[in-house]
Amino acid sequence: MESHKSKESLASSTASSRQVDVFVQFSGYKNWLKFFGERVALFVYLLTAAGYTLSGFYALATGKSLAGVWPYVIWIVIIETLFLVTLRVMDDLKDVDTDILAHPERPLPRGLVTAREASFVVHGLVLILIANGIALAIVKNLASGLLCIATTGYYYLMFKEFGCGHWLSARPILYVITHQLVVLLMVLLPVATFWGASSLKGILAWHVALLQFGGSFTFEVCRKLDPTAHVALSTYLVAYGKFKTFLMILFAVAIGAWASYVMAVEIIMWPFLGFLLLSVLVLFAGQRTPGTPLAEGEKAPKGHKTVELICTLITLLTMYIVPIKLWSGVPKTAMRTF
Repeated sequence: MESHKSKESLASSTASSRQVDVFVQFSGYKNWLKFFGERVALFVYLLTAAGYTLSGFYALATGKSLAGVWPYVIWIVIIETLFLVTLRVMDDLKDVDTDILAHPERPLPRGLVTAREASFVVHGLVLILIANGIALAIVKNLASGLLCIATTGYYYLMFKEFGCGHWLSARPILYVITHQLVVLLMVLLPVATFWGASSLKGILAWHVALLQFGGSFTFEVCRKLDPTAHVALSTYLVAYGKFKTFLMILFAVAIGAWASYVMAVEIIMWPFLGFLLLSVLVLFAGQRTPGTPLAEGEKAPKGHKTVELICTLITLLTMYIVPIKLWSGVPKTAMRTF
């Protein structure tokens, strides 16, 4: 135990020394391009950004097409992509201590770029996003501009762990909820941009956001089901065990199921969500005890990768199910109202 603590202390002090490193020599643009090439899945980010943007538009489209709003569609997709890029750099910088132990091959732990440079990049991206929020408020409407700035602010609070990082880390369920709520803001941004502040009072605006929240929440948990994950990562499976982790997934799926019902896409979504839950149950039934390391020569388990892939595809469907429904010719009034 003492040896383990001493290793963590050494890793922490190493990370801290890197974080206070000054710009004696810039890492170079090539290194930063390599950083983004390794850590930023640009195609996935664009796909996610487009899904949120189109869902925000079509949730209240009522027969209207994208004709005439393409400049705003492109603008919002760029902003949403910048949100995701900013989050990526923030997470890498925030998790550098943990990555030294669990993922030393990543750019920051191995010294490809410095933590100080990453901090400058984070704050530069934050300023760019705030500038876009101000521009949206002037060019489009105040609600969209405020939502852009609010989303940026929430991301920054996540970066700072809301000022209570150690307290949150000891409560993984609360941690994942607080870090997924930002999805609501990301989806409400295009809703406000295309339909104005009054649209935010409608049930459909909030339920299309809840649909994406449920999908993102489910993916966040399902992508961390490796029972042999390093203890320093504090994954939900290792921290809570199989039963509580399944309850977290069930809670997230229930949110998505309810939202898909309100958006009248449950006939498509519910079978997929049910299949995901069944896949998780099958995985957990045959899975080793979480947190137990591999024995020498033992092959790493792969079943969790299959569940992660299934969840990824379902999350992608969640992002585009509302646009797909309307593109398919289903009556525009098929959304439920109460």
